[in-house]
Amino acid sequence: MPDVEAALNACFLVISKEYDIEKVNSIPQLEHLPKTHIWKIQIPALVSGKAEDIETYILFPEAFPYSMPCVIIPDDRFRYLPHISVKTHKLCLYEDGEVYDTENIEGLIRDNIDRTRRWIENYYGRDNSDEYSKEIRSYWNEQYDGENNVDDHWILLGDIPTETCKMTGVAYTNKYLNNGSPYVMNVIASDENDKTLAIIKLHHKTIDIPVLYIASLKTPNVPPFCMTGQEVIDRISDNEDQKMFKKHLNHFKNINVLFPIGLNYAVGGICIRGLKVSRNGYREGALASFKVLTSFENKNKKLDRLHLSVYSNQRIAERTAGAMMMERRFLVVGLGSIGSNLCYYLNGYNNVVFDLIDWDSLTIDNIGRHLLGFEYINQQKSYAVAHYLQQYRPDRKVYASQKQLQQQKKEEIDKASAIFVCTGDVMSEKWLLSQMIEGSVNKPAFILWLEPYGISGIMIYVNPKNKESIKRLKEKANGCFMDFCLIKREEYEYGEKLTKHDAGCNGSYSLYSANDVTLFLSSMFPIIDQLLEKPSESRCYQWVGNTNIATEKGISLVSSSGLSKNTLQELPM
Repeated sequence: MPDVEAALNACFLVISKEYDIEKVNSIPQLEHLPKTHIWKIQIPALVSGKAEDIETYILFPEAFPYSMPCVIIPDDRFRYLPHISVKTHKLCLYEDGEVYDTENIEGLIRDNIDRTRRWIENYYGRDNSDEYSKEIRSYWNEQYDGENNVDDHWILLGDIPTETCKMTGVAYTNKYLNNGSPYVMNVIASDENDKTLAIIKLHHKTIDIPVLYIASLKTPNVPPFCMTGQEVIDRISDNEDQKMFKKHLNHFKNINVLFPIGLNYAVGGICIRGLKVSRNGYREGALASFKVLTSFENKNKKLDRLHLSVYSNQRIAERTAGAMMMERRFLVVGLGSIGSNLCYYLNGYNNVVFDLIDWDSLTIDNIGRHLLGFEYINQQKSYAVAHYLQQYRPDRKVYASQKQLQQQKKEEIDKASAIFVCTGDVMSEKWLLSQMIEGSVNKPAFILWLEPYGISGIMIYVNPKNKESIKRLKEKANGCFMDFCLIKREEYEYGEKLTKHDAGCNGSYSLYSANDVTLFLSSMFPIIDQLLEKPSESRCYQWVGNTNIATEKGISLVSSSGLSKNTLQELPM
């Protein structure tokens, strides 16, 4: 690692021979910035065709050279140009994630100086509206003179409207996790019956807020983007939209107005509130909110601006996989350690519906290898996992029920794209195989379980079209699928080595860790994904786990030669 201070001093001596440069302790109006190495440099540039020396500051952060130096131009002539922060006057000269040679400090400084000069000459004195439109989100979210910070605690559910319309909005209080301070979250939808909005109302104490979307309200092409009430009215090009705006403002007094800003994943907005309609010298009711918006102290007052991010299946698909996946519906039976963690993997598909079935509740004994933790103790497992999935994606369709697989209607089972049975209950598995043989259930199934101590894990894939293999599987189910286990049958017949016991009836349980669950599922999931895409004949896969524990505890295995941990082998059906 280079001696940064010595390197900067050496660079200063060299560069000062070419530029008017000095070391300073702070930057005017930005004295709050960290007190690190700061250079004040006069950069010669052509400004509207005239040669000028532009006063520039280069601040070297503590992490320099592994963090890029900050280039700051205090001159207000340049503050509304592209790629500069209006508030800090800091230039954005490089793309995020830029990789550069940390050994060549002089070269890095010179490159920053050259880029600054080119930035001045390229953007000053020309129409930059095309540049703003490319990155309108960044410029819209800047704080301009005489206004508050843009409020971006807003979400728009679904697609951006194409026409002026009333919208449904709710607000609720949330807290930052780092310091516990409160903030208000606002969620807007075109449809008052929006399912995501209903989920939010269920989980939070909300209040309704009035929202109007105005399609014909056009924002300025260049900064500053702040607007007064009169400027908002002037920018509504449609007369009917102006009338609707006036009507809603006079009715609600406080209103949030949304409008397009040229993006398909965000909209802008303004918040109108606190208009004083009762004033000395005016009789009660003489002043309407619309009138007050453009007069008195509000005449030149900048309205609070909003930024709303679009939350939709399409937007999330574009930002993740790049496209919407084929719709799938998964029936997951048994939401214990295997089933709950399997849901985490299945949740990666961006277009999936979940049916969750389990009759049990989460207890302290489940903590440690279950997907869920302390906050969900005493909750019914199916509803708890459903809550988790909908916290992750409120728009996700998740259906939960407290029952056994045998109690589920067959037509509901057959709605699934695939069935995942993680109960460890052989009778449920036998029932499902019987329904497949009879033709009552015609969807593929995956049966998964771990052997004690995570010595091995088994996944059986059942193709409903392979009736003969299903019949053979049902026969093997009579023997609890022991033919697929790595631990010998007789060890299960005398199970003292394999289970622990708590006091009480049916108090036995198997030991394996959350790490065993993760390793097992992460090995099986690529196969699950492949079989969902391209079904094959029925198959059985065995994951090799902690065979060393079997040796330590004297647990006999069917085979131990040539077995390596975290490997898979396919077993004959």
